[in-house]
This record gives sequence, structure tokens and C-alpha cells, in this order.
Amino acid sequence: LVMKAENTFQYNSPKYKDLLKEFRQNDGSKHMLIVFAGAFDTNRNAAVDELKREIIGEPVEIDLTEIVTPYEEESYAQIDARLNDIPSDSSLVIFRNAEQLNGVYTAFSASITKYAPPQEKYFLKKIKDINCPVLLEFNDLDQLDQTVTRTADSVVLFNPPSSLLESIAWKIKNLHVHGSRFLSPRPH
Repeated sequence: LVMKAENTFQYNSPKYKDLLKEFRQNDGSKHMLIVFAGAFDTNRNAAVDELKREIIGEPVEIDLTEIVTPYEEESYAQIDARLNDIPSDSSLVIFRNAEQLNGVYTAFSASITKYAPPQEKYFLKKIKDINCPVLLEFNDLDQLDQTVTRTADSVVLFNPPSSLLESIAWKIKNLHVHGSRFLSPRPH
């Protein structure tokens, strides 16, 4: 995945601090698309909580697994319905499980690039009309694609911990014995 260097940065970096300043100055009245991506959910959840503390009122939270399906027309109707339900005075809209937008890589193609499906393109076009900051939360960095990174104002990466002790604790926490999240890894 190729990302734009000017809008992509690590959590707790100087650019992240600049994003928080911009978010505070926005006062919740202007559209801005923020993407949080990465498996280190402890930091990702802390960053989401940090944004929630900066707004007046409660954020609108929408789980994309409930509205985006493999069927285009059904997804379009559900996206429209959920976006129309967002109050006009909202100061933050959080879309959880954004990897749902990307469909599934089937490996039956000669292409190694996973292109944005119609549902993702439609969703990104429709959320531009939301007049407040929008947060897309990807649980897995591998599910982030170029269409989202090009569209986003900011892409914040939450990489796994680098210290040995934190890394061991994080891996134990993320161990799956019976089951899987069934994510579709992108080919390299």
C-alpha cells in the first residue's frame, strides 16, 4: 500500500498533535475525514476517546458491518438511510469496522491491487456531505486501501508496540484459538 506522506503519520507524533489542534479549532462544524488504522487497539481506542472528549455532546457511532453488504443496491439504500439519520448538529461521526467497505480479495484475479468496490466509492462520496469531522476506524492496516488514503485529510497509523514486553502482552491479547476475524489479506 502506497500512502501519501503528507497526510499519513503515526499516533503520538508531532503531526498527530497538529491534527488534534486542527480538530479543536474546527469546532465540529466543518467536514474533515480522519482515518485511524492499525491493530494496536489500545492506542486506537485511547485516540478515539481523546477526540470524543474534545466535542460537545455525544458522537454518532455507526458500525459499517450493519449497513455495508456484498449487494450494491442494498448497501446504497442502507448507507443513505443511516446518513440521513445523522443529526445536523452532530460534532463527530465515527464509523467503526471500516474494513467492511473494502470487500473481499478472492485471489482469482491477475491483479495484485485490491481496488475499491462500488460500495466504498459510494460511501466516500456520500460522507463528504456530513458537515462535521468523520472518523473511519480500520482494525487492520492491511485492509486500508489507496482510495481511502487519497480521500482522507489525515491517516493515523497505530502500529503494534515495539518494546519486547508490550509486544508479548499485545500478542497474547490478540491470540485467536478457535476462530478468526476472516479478514482478506492483501497480496504482497
